[in-house]
Amino acid sequence: MKNALRLLAFLFLLLPGRAFTQILADEAPAIFRELRDLDGTWFMPTDRGDRLESWSIQDDSTYTGRGMRIKPENGDTVTLETMRLELRDTTITYYAIVRGQNQNKPIPFRLTTADYEGYVFENPAHDDPQKIRYRLLGKREMQVFTEGKRSGRPVTQEFVFEREFTPGAVEFRLKAGGNFNTIRKTGFFRSVTNEDKPVFTGKAGWDFGTQSSFKGRGGFITINVEVGIAGRYATATSKFQADTLYVRDVTYQSVWLTLGAVPEITFRREGRLSVMAGPYMGILIGNKTKGIVLPEGGAKNKLFNPYNDFKKIDIGLTGGFQYKLNIGKKDLGGILGVRANLGLSNIDNLFDRDCPTPALCNGRLSFLGVSAYYSVNLLKI
Repeated sequence: MKNALRLLAFLFLLLPGRAFTQILADEAPAIFRELRDLDGTWFMPTDRGDRLESWSIQDDSTYTGRGMRIKPENGDTVTLETMRLELRDTTITYYAIVRGQNQNKPIPFRLTTADYEGYVFENPAHDDPQKIRYRLLGKREMQVFTEGKRSGRPVTQEFVFEREFTPGAVEFRLKAGGNFNTIRKTGFFRSVTNEDKPVFTGKAGWDFGTQSSFKGRGGFITINVEVGIAGRYATATSKFQADTLYVRDVTYQSVWLTLGAVPEITFRREGRLSVMAGPYMGILIGNKTKGIVLPEGGAKNKLFNPYNDFKKIDIGLTGGFQYKLNIGKKDLGGILGVRANLGLSNIDNLFDRDCPTPALCNGRLSFLGVSAYYSVNLLKI
């Protein structure tokens, strides 16, 4: 019995890797949509002239491609092969017509694997290639691997293409998440007693915004231009004498319009993990308080209005990490991000008010916080 089991296990190892694994029927349409990222022109420099591969979307179930070589001596374009991708029912098939082969008839390769390592198309009955694997690294690089046999000997080839700059190299993203901010104080603040000096603590808030990502030709550097709305909440307890007695025992609920230009660098070619850092600017568009506010007056007196406790401009630095993490079956180009923000400008417009001796009232306030968010590519929704 044991020998029979060993024999079965040995025979199982001899079978092709996908013999007992099939792409599920409901997965095929989603996988075919992922292959839309082929759309565009890809190039690879060689000693015999640039090699190009150009793909276009015909409809929801057909993509067409063409492999070419540009002659270095005169710039003429020579077509090497034409390709076609088709979704029929639950099957995805790659057809290749190679000049001078198979009587110029299409050779079919069926999709057998789709994962982070790429999309594998196979035709064991053909000699070379028997297997074609496309691996797309974001929208900037395409790796093509082929495996086959010539005169009974295994043959492999690898082609690495870069995308020519097209609108596809730009992503428009929608992001949402939460944050935790506190107000950082430095310097000296007046108070009625030592126990009344300003004390600030942090609270949870929210973030919502858009992100336009402009990818460089090599794909390792991306510039993110961001516009968003952030709710930054923090508590404050303070009592000091200026032109009158000021008391704050409140939760600030401030809302800021945020603008940023944040460079991003990927760690590896796959580009799943990246680090980013850059400047931001916040513009105060709202500030409510919940708690004790003295003197009262609100909108009747701008001097007492809590909206004016902060200056209207906050400038600082933001930086952190992003990781490509698609959630769900549909590929939305999901990215999970974690960042820290450090305010550099003084946003205090209250706690050092009307100080007769500036050297004794040099207090500064700035935001310090962290945020986590998830973003999706609007072009894939």
